[in-house]
Amino acid sequence: MSAERTDQPGHDVAWWDAKHRDRPVHDDVDPSVRAACLPLAAAARPGGAVDLACGTGRHARWLAQRGWDVVGVDSSPGGLEVAARAAREQGVGQRCRWVAADARTWQPEAPVALVVVAFVALPRLVERAAQWLVPGGRVVVVGHALANASRGVGGPRDPRLLHDAAALRRGARAAGLRVRLAAEVERPVVWDDGERRVQVDAVLVADRPA
Repeated sequence: MSAERTDQPGHDVAWWDAKHRDRPVHDDVDPSVRAACLPLAAAARPGGAVDLACGTGRHARWLAQRGWDVVGVDSSPGGLEVAARAAREQGVGQRCRWVAADARTWQPEAPVALVVVAFVALPRLVERAAQWLVPGGRVVVVGHALANASRGVGGPRDPRLLHDAAALRRGARAAGLRVRLAAEVERPVVWDDGERRVQVDAVLVADRPA
């Protein structure tokens, strides 16, 4: 997801457009997103979902392949072009709707059963997502943890772009959600030099009571 104003941390839309258009599309689903969403599809017929700040739509397409009707939201038109093309090629274009909008202010047209926010830090993220959920709906947040700046690889170093698991838990509880998981998760990654390193993510999985 790209920042719309230069006084915000992170890169602007033009930077993200160039990045998304110049690199191959990838479908690597984050393991924490996978673990949090698969039980929902197995337990009931999937409904509506939002992939907020979706980039090139890897999680939106993965959800669509499992029966969700997904709205992918991002401020980068270049990223959404890649996402839409990949969705058509994978046969899930009819289950995906792509919206070019600022993820910091966008609102869904109707309540949804699932909100996924992966690797972006947004103001009042959990509180906003909680308002979009149907009873029994779930919000899943995964992002680089604050601890990643000191003992992990990859990701930003600006603390404004990092997540704190304790703060995510507090935000979810304040919004009336039932927290299933709020923790730092270490996972191995193969880095540019071919060596295996550790990335530290903050993960929140929380449900709106039915």
